[in-house]
Amino acid sequence: MKRAFFLALVAAVFALGLAPAPVHAASKDADVARLSAQLEQLDASPVLGQYAMAQRTLARNAVADLQNAGRSGHGHALFMADQRVALAKASAQVDADRAKLDQLQREHDQIQLEASQAEAAIARAELARQRLQYEAAVQQAQMLQEQGNQSAQQAQQAQAEADQARKLAAAQARAATLARKEARLAEAATKALQGGSGGSRASTNGGGGGASLHLSAASFESGSDNLTASGRRRIADFARAHASQRIVIEPRAASDSRVLAGRRAVAVEAALAAAGAGQVSIRTVGQASKGATVEVRAE
Repeated sequence: MKRAFFLALVAAVFALGLAPAPVHAASKDADVARLSAQLEQLDASPVLGQYAMAQRTLARNAVADLQNAGRSGHGHALFMADQRVALAKASAQVDADRAKLDQLQREHDQIQLEASQAEAAIARAELARQRLQYEAAVQQAQMLQEQGNQSAQQAQQAQAEADQARKLAAAQARAATLARKEARLAEAATKALQGGSGGSRASTNGGGGGASLHLSAASFESGSDNLTASGRRRIADFARAHASQRIVIEPRAASDSRVLAGRRAVAVEAALAAAGAGQVSIRTVGQASKGATVEVRAE
């Protein structure tokens, strides 16, 4: 009787030890199939399928480890596989969003540059109109002279010609200024586009050990590259104090304000030159948390 009891006990223990095996295998196969399906769906996505290749490789390796794991390591292998697959999906989404943001930023910079070029074209058209008016005024004066008008009329016409000449000179100066501004803005915008979203270079005040001047957004008119009276005074004081030194201008901007920062840097360069500064140069647009500011440093 004792032997029969012993044999029954052994059979029960044996049955208990083997019973969970099929359940464990079925659960593991279901997890492998689920995670593999998620990776296949990520590979087939027309938007996300080209991103996060390294993370997807790690996820596939983790799924393979889960498939080969024994009972004792199944829990850890399942956790790692779940995390790797989730990380691959999240990384692909982040990379896709970053690529879209970069594309939108390039389009925004191009629109800003085209707007500046359109402004210069309008100024050139105005210059042409002023030139035609001036030529018409000259022809009219010649006709009046040939007709032998009285001296008073000739004096008045001469005064009109002088006024027209001053307008023409002012228009020419404005067009030349806008042309220079357009060229420098194009250079600053090109540097910003070459910098991309993560490759721009920004310097700190302590990098060269020289005197520096920080021009915040308050030094410019709102949303513009026009300096305020206070900003021009500060720049003029800085230029006089460091006339014999090389002055470096570093525009700094958030991702949506790079073109504005470049235009403000060009305006600061012009103000420094007008105040008598010697060597002045503009560096690549750097990153800032928000807005568009300009750092000026004497080296």
